[in-house]
Amino acid sequence: MENFLPSVLGISAEWNKPKLIYIFVISFLSFSLAGQDKKSEAPISGKELAGFNELFFEAEKELQLGNYSKAFEKFQKLYKIDSENGTVCYHLGELYAGQNFREEAIFHAEKSVELDPSNKWFKKGLASVYSKFEITDKLITVFSELVDLDPENPDLNYELALAYANNDDFKKALEQLNILEEIIGANEIVTEQKKQIHLIQGDFDAAVEESEKLIEAFPKEMKFRSSLGELYMGNNLYDEALEVFEKMLEISPENPRSQLNLAEYYRKTANKDKSIFYLKKAIANPLLEIDQKIPTLLSLFAASERDSALKVEAYNMLADVIKTNPEDPKAYAIYGDFLSRDGLNTKALAAYKKAVRLENGGKFQIWEQILIIEIQTEQYDSLMLDGPKAIELFPNQALPYFFSGIAFINRDEILDGIDFLEEGLNYVFSNPRLKEQYYSQLADAYHRIEEHTKSDAYFEKALGINSQNPSTLNNYAYYLAERGASLDKALVLSTKSNRLSPKNTTFLDTWAWILYKKGDYLEALAKMEEVIRLTQVPSGELFDHYGEILLKNGKEDQAIIQFQKAKSLGYNTNEMEQKIKLLNNP
Repeated sequence: MENFLPSVLGISAEWNKPKLIYIFVISFLSFSLAGQDKKSEAPISGKELAGFNELFFEAEKELQLGNYSKAFEKFQKLYKIDSENGTVCYHLGELYAGQNFREEAIFHAEKSVELDPSNKWFKKGLASVYSKFEITDKLITVFSELVDLDPENPDLNYELALAYANNDDFKKALEQLNILEEIIGANEIVTEQKKQIHLIQGDFDAAVEESEKLIEAFPKEMKFRSSLGELYMGNNLYDEALEVFEKMLEISPENPRSQLNLAEYYRKTANKDKSIFYLKKAIANPLLEIDQKIPTLLSLFAASERDSALKVEAYNMLADVIKTNPEDPKAYAIYGDFLSRDGLNTKALAAYKKAVRLENGGKFQIWEQILIIEIQTEQYDSLMLDGPKAIELFPNQALPYFFSGIAFINRDEILDGIDFLEEGLNYVFSNPRLKEQYYSQLADAYHRIEEHTKSDAYFEKALGINSQNPSTLNNYAYYLAERGASLDKALVLSTKSNRLSPKNTTFLDTWAWILYKKGDYLEALAKMEEVIRLTQVPSGELFDHYGEILLKNGKEDQAIIQFQKAKSLGYNTNEMEQKIKLLNNP
């Protein structure tokens, strides 16, 4: 017996040393006239200069367009014409770094600075290369030089501080950050970096002082107070944290940040009622953007699954989100997620479909959920409409083709189903499990229209990806047996499927049927009797197989009983009547 069930579900506050990364946005504009770099020892002139300049501006244009390979080729040609042009060397250093050619990038970036030591852009390019390849000691040197060249540039002081921090020289990092504060005043980013360094050094009190400095500078900004409270909580100082959060609530009673902080505080201190109270206030708060509400609701997703009281509260909060954001698809999408989790597929489907109808709601992830629910609940008529819609919106996604193919095949529109599956295969990348499912479904579909060569070929492809899939092994074996083709191979396939999935009555039935087809009637009977014993509600097909096997073992009376049972279940009624009549009237 074949198995038609596709594996759909398978398809689908400690402080640590920060990793500081430098990112430079470097202009692609030339820094000096092409071919006239002031350090060039052998300046070019005349016709050669004109050609150089023309090629240079072509290279610059390719950079601006993001055509880096073309730009690289042109700068290499420029370098052959004039290897002492600092701008050319600078760009080559940048382009080599982009290709992870370490030595070449360093050589050209360093050479650009050698040619023009006062050019701060060249030095920034060199710093970018050193940063990429984590040459921290030289990075410090370059940023020190840049600070000397441009002492009033706060960005350079900050980058130098980060370079010191990454080199574990926290004293000098703090010195640079303090200098930076003198230039720009109290600043959140600088303070946060100083906090991190103090915590790495184990100086918790200094980290608290940094937070308090920001609060003093910006007393009405709740996020700085929140950061201090979270710092206390992260170090198990819950009384101090509560004091901070309650002060926030006093200063700004309707600020959702204080409500969220108190919800988290009471969650950590095991006061569930108060935690839910403040969480509900935050979710219902119109000042809290939906993009902040969604992560909060997601935090309840797992926690509320087995907690009936919390589940009720979660659904109340979801209702509030929808009420306050009736035109936002994210509200309906997360509502659908909760409903789907709880097996309320009809309501979940309605929520997802509402989401995709709204502006900006047509996200693939939501369409995917719609298709998955429809295939799980065998809503093939709906899937025949929604699958093609999803394909139209997302023509390069493989799953809508797969689900559409299954829907059409299950509604006996097999050729259309095959077309969807064949087309969808073109979009299966780096997902062998999905490709295996495609091959298995195509094998089944081609069997149904009796194109057995194609069917067998797809079974072989599926088993080539996963030779241990018992359903694929079983179906391939059963189809061979039905055709009376390659029965020895069918027996090997069936034996393997039963070894992988023992006591599976579908697979056992196939095994018995192959033995029957091979003429091993006694062994087939033993297997079939095991199937009947293990099956709580046998199908008409099982009774028919059992009857045929009994008949070949000379048990005509018992065979008649099985054919009658098959007939009573509406299985091939006319055929069963003929078998019974022939046996009763030999």
